[in-house]
Amino acid sequence: MHAPVLAQADCANVVIESVHYSALYPSVIEVSAYYDGSDCIDYPSFILFDGNGDTLAIESVNFFCVGFGSPMTHPMTILADAVVPTGSFNAHLELYSGFGDTLVCSWDLSDVVLCPPAECQQAEIYTNTGDLEAFTAYWWITDENGNWMDQGTFEVDDIQHTHYDTTCLVPGSYELGFSPFSPIDEEFVIGITPSYNQSIGFNTWLDESESLGTCPSPGMRHALMVAIRSRRMTGTSYCYGWNRRLHLAEPDGRPLGDIRIYSIDGRLARSLQALTDRVTVDLNGLATGLHVVRVLRPEGHVTVQTIIIP
Repeated sequence: MHAPVLAQADCANVVIESVHYSALYPSVIEVSAYYDGSDCIDYPSFILFDGNGDTLAIESVNFFCVGFGSPMTHPMTILADAVVPTGSFNAHLELYSGFGDTLVCSWDLSDVVLCPPAECQQAEIYTNTGDLEAFTAYWWITDENGNWMDQGTFEVDDIQHTHYDTTCLVPGSYELGFSPFSPIDEEFVIGITPSYNQSIGFNTWLDESESLGTCPSPGMRHALMVAIRSRRMTGTSYCYGWNRRLHLAEPDGRPLGDIRIYSIDGRLARSLQALTDRVTVDLNGLATGLHVVRVLRPEGHVTVQTIIIP
């Protein structure tokens, strides 16, 4: 249960924009908030209660201050024994400062709906280069069946560490890939987040298989699910050389099946059916640059890999 609180002068300047499920984390409810002024509410943390005063979710301190003038996303972890309402409900929200030592604001919220209203959720694809280096790299997203969903380009410069692009995805499980043989492939971080400057996201090198985030109520699944995996895949072996030939082999000896090669803009460049476990594909006639190879085996297993045709 929560104790009654006295109104604080700073609270009139704290703007609560939304309270909803995280698009990337299945056990997180996010508060989008900012401070309309210059004072700092230091080391802030939010706590969400239901209409009966039972605790639903608590934020660990993630930021030095509540954001000034623009929304910042505060992730609150849902308690293991919490019963989160599945529809519209009344809630109580509290804001603490000083690592949870001081209660500074509280709000009674009505008609809270935790599932985002839009089916297509915006996400930012980002890379953090660490060392400053200028280069061009591609990113792309495929669905769980290997179908091409979206792509973009990072024009990385030697001034900013972080560069990002945007996409919008309907609910589902996706794979985020990036240019092979670029600095990203070897050492730099690439990831996805609803907002790079305002919230926490996933990096490909930290997670390679988990399917993330959704609204728990049937019929209300509007949150984005993204399977963050690296470009390096297991399964079909790929080998290609400067003679513009692609060699594919299936280690278990079963037929490769349907093979398709897509250009960077998503167009089908070549397709064939392989009834054996090994095949060589002539790449002559295809444009130079990044291509995506999708292998759909007869039993339904999909493997996706990228190649650069010289």
